Amino acid sequence: MTLTALRAVVLAMVFACAAACSRAAPAPSGPPAIRLTTPRSGPAFIEVVNLPGDTIASLTRARLTPERWSSVLRVGVDAQSPPVIGAYAIDAGIITFTPAFPFDPGRQYDVRFDPSSALGDEGVRGEPLVATVALPRREIVPSTVVRAIYPSGDLIPENQLRMYIEFSAPMGLRSGIDYITLLDERGVEVPGPFLPLDYEFWNREHTRFTVFFDPGRVKNGILPNRQMGRALKAGHTYTLVVRQEWQDANGAPLKDTFTHTFRVGPADTQPLDPANWRIEAPKAGGRAPLVVTFPEPLDHGLLFRALAVRRAGEALDGDIAIDANETRWTFTPRDPWRAGAYDLLALSILEDRAGNQIGRAFEVDNFETVDKGPDPKTVTLPFRLQ
Repeated sequence: MTLTALRAVVLAMVFACAAACSRAAPAPSGPPAIRLTTPRSGPAFIEVVNLPGDTIASLTRARLTPERWSSVLRVGVDAQSPPVIGAYAIDAGIITFTPAFPFDPGRQYDVRFDPSSALGDEGVRGEPLVATVALPRREIVPSTVVRAIYPSGDLIPENQLRMYIEFSAPMGLRSGIDYITLLDERGVEVPGPFLPLDYEFWNREHTRFTVFFDPGRVKNGILPNRQMGRALKAGHTYTLVVRQEWQDANGAPLKDTFTHTFRVGPADTQPLDPANWRIEAPKAGGRAPLVVTFPEPLDHGLLFRALAVRRAGEALDGDIAIDANETRWTFTPRDPWRAGAYDLLALSILEDRAGNQIGRAFEVDNFETVDKGPDPKTVTLPFRLQ
């Protein structure tokens, strides 16, 4: 919906400029003025008070449309920004403007009342009224912190594909890339390491942000790789900096700037081989966890979605935990284990840190062999409980 259409819908629902005042207007008790009113309940609104009776009468007779009202009583962040959308009303000689969305605390709004734009000289006295109004800024003590970075280990391959930044509370909507910097061991910023995206990759709770290294630089033979090389170089040390200015969902900055230092090793170009995974099956009758150990760290985010346990064709409910620097996956069932045959299911979307999948290496993938079906393929690893 366009801004014009949205304005028309909102104002059509709440526009309340009466054809005649429901109450008689009292005599002005002072000079005309603009004021911001904050009721005990409901949103703050703007009032224009102490107007001459003939001005009120002329505006009432004019039956202004919402668009014309916005030129008579204009509320905006500044003169260049579009006017704030809201509802206009005349009651008891007072003109009110109630915004469709509450005013932001701490933000200043320019207000201009000029009835001549709609009435000409009819019922208009004096110069336009102007004022700047603002609600008090909320004092928010920063409390949100970066809780974890994944991969959590201090050694990653030079063809690392993505990293996850996990926060202690929901974050705001602004782009996270603006607040993330990669420094080399000299403290110099690495140019263009991350994929600049037009949209953001968050989990549902907005507490985990995914940072993608530019795959064009990661993958050999691609033009960006030939021109700039990989952002990470084996044998070197880097620091990921998450700056304090990144705002959380309450508009407060992070409690502190966060840094994560790691070393870079050789590229990982081998596909995943589930035959190398070790499954430690618990005993039947209890709820001890099933433990699966991998020979290398796997992608932290995908480990929660790409592995499951099945018995007699039905997936089991339970809790998943990942530790040992993403080399161990544990599953604790909701109900006690029963003796018999089980399957560990691994979806083909599972990847290691460099984007290698089961039976498919990222380096040899030509981007045309990716499974485009609605469901990924599965690999089944059977095990038994006694």
